[in-house]
Amino acid sequence: MRNSVKIVMCLLLLLVLIQGVQAAETYVFVTKWGSQGSGDGQFNGPGGIAVDSSGNVYVADSNNNRIQKFSSTGTFITKWGSEGYGNGQFFAPRGVGVDSSGNVYVDDGGQARIQKFSSTGSFITKWGSQGSGDGQFRLVNYIAVDSFGNVYTLETGQTGGNQRIQQFSSTGTFLTKWGSVGTGDGQFWSPGGVAVDSSGNVYVADASHGIQKFSTAGRFITKWGGVSPRGVAVDSSGNVYVAEYGQIQKFSSTGTFLTKWGSGGSGDGQFNSPGGVAVDSSGNVYVSDTSNNRIQKFAIQIATPTPTPTPTTIATTVPTTVPTTTITTVPTTTSTTIPPTTTQTTAITTGPTTYLTTVPTTSQTTITIVTPKPTATVNYDATIAAMQSQIAEQNARITEQGNILNQIMTFLRSIFGWK
Repeated sequence: MRNSVKIVMCLLLLLVLIQGVQAAETYVFVTKWGSQGSGDGQFNGPGGIAVDSSGNVYVADSNNNRIQKFSSTGTFITKWGSEGYGNGQFFAPRGVGVDSSGNVYVDDGGQARIQKFSSTGSFITKWGSQGSGDGQFRLVNYIAVDSFGNVYTLETGQTGGNQRIQQFSSTGTFLTKWGSVGTGDGQFWSPGGVAVDSSGNVYVADASHGIQKFSTAGRFITKWGGVSPRGVAVDSSGNVYVAEYGQIQKFSSTGTFLTKWGSGGSGDGQFNSPGGVAVDSSGNVYVSDTSNNRIQKFAIQIATPTPTPTPTTIATTVPTTVPTTTITTVPTTTSTTIPPTTTQTTAITTGPTTYLTTVPTTSQTTITIVTPKPTATVNYDATIAAMQSQIAEQNARITEQGNILNQIMTFLRSIFGWK
């Protein structure tokens, strides 16, 4: 019985060696852009970040009261906005979202309204006012857009804020709302971000709960975490990315931890109070590194260990006798035609008189001459030499396989104490 257990363990060990370790995913730093300032490509406290279907990146440059647009590699494209109360002006915008048509939605937090723009910054419409009623805001800071163009706004502030989610159509029509101040399921306490997946599920980053997940109508589904998240995003597979003080964590749609990266600091791959996170269609992750006044981009890297090679058994048949070579010769047939004679003399005797007459010959005679083919000489020395070379090659393969098997047995003896 004991030997049977050892055999089973050996087989399992060999399966592990063959299959290797399951691939693990990590994220690597790709690029960064931005610095402190008010010039093109500079930031002053960047907050929300969003990516459109073409990979363009939109950043709410909060303290510069503007939106900046970049390519996926950080090349500056355009900007719009300034401090003020008119259309296309802002007062400390923090949240930004993009719909499938490229329209851009900005929460104008200090003015309790949402503004909608084209992808180039042309003003389209706005809605909202100060208050706690439907379609009103006290302090709106975060925004997300689903695949149908519905807009979700998240209000924050421990005291005096509405602490709720409101849902609007793409033109600003109020649809529904949920949430209140508190620490229970479905309540919020200093929320820090909102995101929507392709199925319409809504994820809220909240200081008292970590991440709360709701249906598109606001029904509480689940929650996980609890380390004051500051931003949240969802990729096309439903994976959830959470920005915290010095790191990014990745979860499944049900809250299972998958991976994390980053640390506090200002180096590549480090963060200082990240304010937003976004994911493009290729899975690249963009982080608004607020206190470092920059954007960092990361890409997934699949680390696949090299599987342990296993010995291969090759079936080999070695001949024991030298084969006999049979050579068959075929006789050669040669046809020779003898031309007919032109005349033939015949003696005709009639009585005492003899007459000579010439009769032409009309027939043609063909004579067939068969010449046998000479018997070929067989080179037995060359045949024997070729067979000896094949036998030597097969012996070398058998020796190599034996060495591999000896290594495996030595390894197993060292583990199980076999003799």
